[in-house]
Amino acid sequence: ARQLLSRRVFPALLRRNWRLAGTPILLRSFAVPLQRLTLAAFIYAAAASLPWAIAGVNKFLLTVFELAATFFVCQGLYAAADLTDLLLASCGEEVRTNRTLTTLLNKVYKVLIVVLGVMTMAQESGLPVGSIVASAGLVGLTISLAAQDSAKNLFSGLVILLDKPFQVDDWISTPDIEGVVEDITFRSTRVRTFPNALVVVPNSTLVSSPITNWSRMNKRRASFTVGLTYNTTEAQLHRCISRITEMINQNPEVLADDTVVAFNSFQDSSLEISVLFYTRATSFSAFQKIKEQVNYGI
Repeated sequence: ARQLLSRRVFPALLRRNWRLAGTPILLRSFAVPLQRLTLAAFIYAAAASLPWAIAGVNKFLLTVFELAATFFVCQGLYAAADLTDLLLASCGEEVRTNRTLTTLLNKVYKVLIVVLGVMTMAQESGLPVGSIVASAGLVGLTISLAAQDSAKNLFSGLVILLDKPFQVDDWISTPDIEGVVEDITFRSTRVRTFPNALVVVPNSTLVSSPITNWSRMNKRRASFTVGLTYNTTEAQLHRCISRITEMINQNPEVLADDTVVAFNSFQDSSLEISVLFYTRATSFSAFQKIKEQVNYGI
């Protein structure tokens, strides 16, 4: 029976095109456990058919077979951990390729299979599973109270990975820190500040603060003032504003519709013209280059 399963049944099933993506994973995972379960079933059938003179042997053999069957089923489910990747199939590429998230889901799945398997085998053995679960609950409560900060960071890390307020290489700022994100884990986020210091921020602290993601800008604003002496005439002032506006809008990297150049206020020693425009480029170096071109033009 084992040879039939290994040489014919499973190879034939794996060659088929299945509609559900999880079917090939389950077939590959259960190939060996089902062969072992088949062997165990025939051994049990052979042993149970013998004329045992000792009372309770058949019940003992049945319990052993049930334990073996549970173990082999759990072994197959444990090997099918790749099913967790299907949970992220509908998510974006950034989530699907996030190694931290996929590793966590994989580990959580395996731990659940082990826990359920142990509880099932304990129940089949006649152990008081209810008392064990109650005791485990008290222990879990104690541990959770002692490690609540770690739990907060863990859930905050999940929020960051799923909600995606920022990603690696993004320039972000909060009331306490500003820099470029270098790494995101479930416990903390590493930010490289502009003085080149590496700051490790707990995820719970980061999520509870307002986060400005400068890398998500679709345009970048430049704003400054130009002062003219008080002996400037009104005609000269109008001409200066018009020429500055025309010069800025001729730059192909400037969004012309958003440019505002206007006589703004009277200062102690100058007539102040406010200059405001937006650039297509959002990176710091490119933005500074465009501002420099405008300054030279003025």
